[in-house]
Amino acid sequence: MNLIDKFEAAFAQDPAAPCCIVDNKVMRRIDFYRSVCKLAKALHAQGIQPGDVVGLTLPQAPVHLAMIVAIARLGAISLPVFPKSPGGVKRALLAKYGAKYLILPKAPEKLPDDLTFKLITMDQLVDPAVETPKNLRFMDYWPAPEDLGRLSLTSGTTGTPCAIAYTHAHWLTRIENTSMGYDDQTRLIPGDLHLTMGNISSLAAMFKGGVVVFQLDQDLANMAKLIALHGVTHAMLTPASLPKLASFMPGDGNAFPSLKQLRAVGGSLADPVFKLTRQKITPHIYLPYGSSEVGLITMATPEMQMSHPNHTGKPRKGVTMEVVDENDQVLPAGQSGELRVKIAGMPTSYYKDEERTREKFKHGWYYTSDIGTITPDGFVKVEGRLDDRINLGGIKFFPEELENVFNTHPLIAESAVVSKTDANGVKRLFALLVPKPSEGPLDLKLGEFCKEKKFGGKTPGTFIVIQSLPRNPAGKILRKDLPGLIDKMAKQQAKAKELH
Repeated sequence: MNLIDKFEAAFAQDPAAPCCIVDNKVMRRIDFYRSVCKLAKALHAQGIQPGDVVGLTLPQAPVHLAMIVAIARLGAISLPVFPKSPGGVKRALLAKYGAKYLILPKAPEKLPDDLTFKLITMDQLVDPAVETPKNLRFMDYWPAPEDLGRLSLTSGTTGTPCAIAYTHAHWLTRIENTSMGYDDQTRLIPGDLHLTMGNISSLAAMFKGGVVVFQLDQDLANMAKLIALHGVTHAMLTPASLPKLASFMPGDGNAFPSLKQLRAVGGSLADPVFKLTRQKITPHIYLPYGSSEVGLITMATPEMQMSHPNHTGKPRKGVTMEVVDENDQVLPAGQSGELRVKIAGMPTSYYKDEERTREKFKHGWYYTSDIGTITPDGFVKVEGRLDDRINLGGIKFFPEELENVFNTHPLIAESAVVSKTDANGVKRLFALLVPKPSEGPLDLKLGEFCKEKKFGGKTPGTFIVIQSLPRNPAGKILRKDLPGLIDKMAKQQAKAKELH
């Protein structure tokens, strides 16, 4: 079975039932199906053929999800292109993966002369002259289960994103593994559709007969209203956004009784944040751990997080995990090392990237680049990213260790810790701190706080107040951007002093 077979079978059931809610308007399943049919026919008229890579940079709306399905119907391959990425980054991504087309809401005011792809705007695809076919059988070609349908990008927090090519069969497996607890009563607010979890969870909910509630902006106050208004049962939020959502809750208790599952996606869930979310938002907090490369690895239930704080649960059925040292020797329970995973049917390579494939897919295992432990009873703890580990005069630690403590400070909303080598070759430790706006100016005399928390040799030498941290669409801190951000702020401060 391919994705389109599954889509047709699912949408043939109860066509008049709701499928999406956007801007408080309900879209029926038959209307969504017709949208996919019209888009597929219009894309075919634009010349898109099986095997073509098609970039997508669209808003968080039903048409985005319909476009993903329509491209797959043609046997083409959709490639997410994040709207907020700089133009040069977008073009580099499209060039790397050989995209022939880029679909976007409207044409930019100015275009480079050296474009290597064709631009398609939404107004070109809603031409009334293009007749909407009655079904998706308007052409002879039909994609096979082994055909590619989607490129899934890695987070790219420490470098350029890699891509995993999804066949239709693997795509369906990922969707099925994601639909834990979904049924025809599901009301889901998904993550960003450009992200793997966003589009997979949306399709999973739809295939089960549920409804996807689209949030047109990233405003958390509006999200709270949508959850209450539409009886949302499943929602996805980054750990960094949970304290912000909690700030809108006037009191303690279960603010959203309809929520059956609040998934904290895109990073670790520190115990203080888990407790705050449980106190102010909902007790039904789930912490998935996985990757774009292999999918869902573990899922910590609320009960697991109560019994094993700061752990991500146990490997799900069919997943094998080990902890290894730098020589690939398996370590005993409780010892820290790199987590590697093996899942039947998982991808074994990156798309058009042999070097990274050799680094990450070895001996039948996928090496996560996450450092962690596995307890004797099988619970997984992720301590940090291998690339992010800081070595400060022989003291090795992960930035999350300090960030989780800084984030408990009553005046700090969020933080990032990074080391940077200065012009004299000395490695220095910086803490970038975002103050809580409602608490007044942040007192930078944090030495006593660090002493109280026993930072010792891990105490940052410089504290920098910043309005916001650079994050990717999944909510992860873009650590590769932090050194440059420090340099930029230093130059701004030097210039300000000159002006005075």
